[in-house]
Amino acid sequence: MNFPKEKLVKILFVTFLMVFSFTVLTRIIPEMKFVQETIEYLEKSQNTVMKLSGSTIATSLSLSALPDDFASPLASTVSDFNTYFIFIFAVLFVEKLVVIEGIKISLAGIIPIACILYIASILTEKAVFKKFSKKLWILGISIILVIPISTYFTETVCAKYLAYVDETIAEADAGANKINEVMAESNEDATIFDKLTDAFKTAIKDVNDLLEYFKNVVKKCINSVAVMIVTTFVLPMLTALLFRWLLKELFALHFQEKKDQSKKSKEEEEQDEGEE
Repeated sequence: MNFPKEKLVKILFVTFLMVFSFTVLTRIIPEMKFVQETIEYLEKSQNTVMKLSGSTIATSLSLSALPDDFASPLASTVSDFNTYFIFIFAVLFVEKLVVIEGIKISLAGIIPIACILYIASILTEKAVFKKFSKKLWILGISIILVIPISTYFTETVCAKYLAYVDETIAEADAGANKINEVMAESNEDATIFDKLTDAFKTAIKDVNDLLEYFKNVVKKCINSVAVMIVTTFVLPMLTALLFRWLLKELFALHFQEKKDQSKKSKEEEEQDEGEE
């Protein structure tokens, strides 16, 4: 029985892809610029989360140190942010793990397995192998590209929002430091509000003025947490869903074209046999 030349070419090409991915791409792609820039961005984001968390904790402790506990409810609100920071940090850790280890696993395991399944579908002509091969191809390519694409999009489009987070960190740190300086002063002739007025360079006559100032800081912290959640979790998820849909459509179109070509070839063969 003669083995069809077209199938042989496909098998050889897919085998080449499998070997090339396992032996060459596993060394080249992890060292490429876009991967290294993605890792640097994720590490920078982790540092930003840690700084923002530290700033909110410092603000909470400083407010708690004020006399008469008039700022305790606000301090409690600030301290509640830690749950969100843990979530954001965990998301960034997983993304970094996917980039560092997931890309290697994809190139050394997922894509080669997808190639093997595709070869099995050619040899057996069973659709189930082709179906799983397509799913693994989509998964493998997504692991390699989704997070780098989402981080590039975040850096490019959301730059001003990320700068807002840095400004919030600086303002929260400055406010906490000023309160600590005021509480450390030994001038008993001045009231706490006189000291705060001098420290903040604004008139703080009573509790309401001080609370209003720190309410504004807390609002900025809340906005910053929202920005971090969107840029580290929501945008990568949306990118993954969009990328998955796009790849699914491209693979569906490719396999449909192959199916139409195969059907057309069979029809031509049957027509030639009929003429004979």
